[in-house]
Amino acid sequence: MIDRSADLAIVQADIRACRRCVEHGFIPAANPVFRGRAGHRMMIVGQAPGERGHLNSVPYAGASGKTLRGWLSLAGFDEEALYERFYLTSLTKCFPGASATGKGDRAPSATEIGLCRDHLDREIALVRPEIILTLGRLAATAFAGNLPLDQLVGALREGERAECRFLVLPLPHPSGVSHWLNAAANKARLREAMRLLGDLRVERGW
Repeated sequence: MIDRSADLAIVQADIRACRRCVEHGFIPAANPVFRGRAGHRMMIVGQAPGERGHLNSVPYAGASGKTLRGWLSLAGFDEEALYERFYLTSLTKCFPGASATGKGDRAPSATEIGLCRDHLDREIALVRPEIILTLGRLAATAFAGNLPLDQLVGALREGERAECRFLVLPLPHPSGVSHWLNAAANKARLREAMRLLGDLRVERGW
């Protein structure tokens, strides 16, 4: 197996030094947040880090992370798996700011996602995950097509990006602001997604 650790370290240094969204006036300061290493067989891609992620450079350290760990437990993963077994990243690497309504975070614009696209492509190319779990509709759209979440969650798809082929498993966003899981049918879709992930975990030895 080719060791891509050194190349990934260069990419991660480039991401930490990136100021594109600051220079374009989208955010006041760049505080990229991601975590992982080459050799991780699973990747989680969200839309953007949360407000406090840069304080310790740990993604999903708050309530969203607790929810996400709970979901993964349904697939048979232990409490430490989120940080030990998954490469954690997002469409954009910095907190985009609060939403105009004051509820939750602002969704990054298509321009911001475009500015960050090559960072994500380089991560995928070097980590070469076997599966990507997307969180929320923006991330799902980037990997599984422009469809509503209720048509995406609960099914596996095949994906290809950065000359890497992988499975895609769309999930809702674990934020407490999201009301998608209030519907019983959507809760069933999430359980089915976790069942599929659990079956793959056993089959592939994740």
